[in-house]
Amino acid sequence: MKENFLNQYFIGDCVAMLREHVPDNSVDLVVTSPPYAQQRQDQYGGIPEKDYPYWTVDWMTEVHRVLKDSGSALINIRPHIKNGQISDYMLRTRIALRDAGWIEAEELIWIKPTAPALGSLNRPRRSWESIHWFSKTPTPFVNLTAKGRKSKRIGLNTNKGVGEYINSTSEGAEEGVSRVKDYVEFGTHLNDRDKDNTHPAQYPVELVEWLIDTFCPKDGVVLDPFLGSGTTAVAAQKLKRQWIGCELNPEYKDIISKRIKEKHQEIHEGWYSI
Repeated sequence: MKENFLNQYFIGDCVAMLREHVPDNSVDLVVTSPPYAQQRQDQYGGIPEKDYPYWTVDWMTEVHRVLKDSGSALINIRPHIKNGQISDYMLRTRIALRDAGWIEAEELIWIKPTAPALGSLNRPRRSWESIHWFSKTPTPFVNLTAKGRKSKRIGLNTNKGVGEYINSTSEGAEEGVSRVKDYVEFGTHLNDRDKDNTHPAQYPVELVEWLIDTFCPKDGVVLDPFLGSGTTAVAAQKLKRQWIGCELNPEYKDIISKRIKEKHQEIHEGWYSI
């Protein structure tokens, strides 16, 4: 069955659900925050650190099949401190994905100014997370000015001098929109905070909107293999992109359906299908 797969979510293991429902080369962008290794196990389970690279390669292999050649996969994750140093499971996972044929295009940073005081008590308060950008080719689709800022210094001729001196001239400068930076700043929960949303690892819909605008074409399809409470679907609806979601835990079905339906009613158009 690979019909009517757009604007729907599927409850079950993402590898099995993608194989059953999603055809080859049909997705423009993957935005997801997969379960962290052996963290919050009492809330939504976890993957053993030693298995994490192989587990990730497994589901990313299925993502590779459904992703268009111009597409990107954005993975939001940050490893924890273990025995006084950063756990190496994500480092090993990045290498494993490269060995599996993925191109690691860039690492973006999500700054969280309102983040709660989590993390090791012996380290600075954790206020940022990584977004790892993987692609199938060296030149995936990206709209570098979609979320850029207006500037009068486009094309500015900058000549670096000796030591600490940098000389800039206005020669060739034009007014326009600058390239987006490699970091973005959003509070952990902004306007989309829902008292009924009990998912333990929510991220703000504004973050996903920023990623979709930058990495997905206007008529594109967005996939989240770990849909959680449905934030990626909500953001895609708002930006009038089509979407697909998979969620292993059936307990979040009602939350996902409620949020998608409310967003559909809010914008008075778009898609709503379960």
